[in-house]
Amino acid sequence: MKKFYLLSFFMLLLLTGATRVFAGWPIGKYRHVFTPSFTYYSSKNYWNKQGNKVNTPSGTGFNAVTVGLYGGIGISRRADVLVSVNYAMQSSKFGGVTQATPSGLGDASIALSYNLAAFKYKRFLSVQGTVIAPLYTVSSVGNTLGYGVLGAEGKMMYSGVLSGNAYFNLEGGYRRYFDKKGPNQIVYTATIGTALDDRKKNQLTFDVGGVNSFSSNGNLISVNPNLVYDGYYVKGSLSYGHKFTNKLSVFGSAFYTVIGRNAPQGYGGAVFAVFKF
Repeated sequence: MKKFYLLSFFMLLLLTGATRVFAGWPIGKYRHVFTPSFTYYSSKNYWNKQGNKVNTPSGTGFNAVTVGLYGGIGISRRADVLVSVNYAMQSSKFGGVTQATPSGLGDASIALSYNLAAFKYKRFLSVQGTVIAPLYTVSSVGNTLGYGVLGAEGKMMYSGVLSGNAYFNLEGGYRRYFDKKGPNQIVYTATIGTALDDRKKNQLTFDVGGVNSFSSNGNLISVNPNLVYDGYYVKGSLSYGHKFTNKLSVFGSAFYTVIGRNAPQGYGGAVFAVFKF
């Protein structure tokens, strides 16, 4: 049973890249996961407060390179502890003029995931609570590496086997940043994937997810447009993964923001490795 739990978990690791490896399948008691990742993101144009696309002047754009570390520990057959941290390097220009270019540690998170029910060990219903803490100060870098305040998130996850080698994952949750301007956010993801061979060496996954953000601050932060306070965006991604050994898998994904309001139109990719022991 533990092996099935762990295999299922790794099938879902490529859902949305290393920044979102929290899936609905339990890791398994006394099992461990370690995932280093590299992500590139770029945006130029954006959607305004009315949801109309705005093309920015030549020489305008935002770029970010992020190195992330994620770890997961199965503390029981139903409960997992999940920890993540990242280091980001950002650059921003407007009309060819360089703006703030901060780099440093971003937000860290620690989460507890608990499996409420396992339906014939093929489908799993789980809940997860997460605490988000900034590893930077707004006064030293500006509010560009993140929202700069403590946050918390609660979400529910339903994951399982569809048929044959196909599988799915559904997530929905609420995120709150503890500041008078928030933001408060609704987060969601829907994923479908399949193994491309009987040995499950190769896997392909497609997912759609987004954020609806609510705040008294209606401005788009030009030096980091990803800090959406009052708006929304929907992002799609395609991922491919290959298992080299039972202890090492490598994944790659590409993503694109398809629609939004008061949010950037961005694209990028991620590469990450999964070590299990």
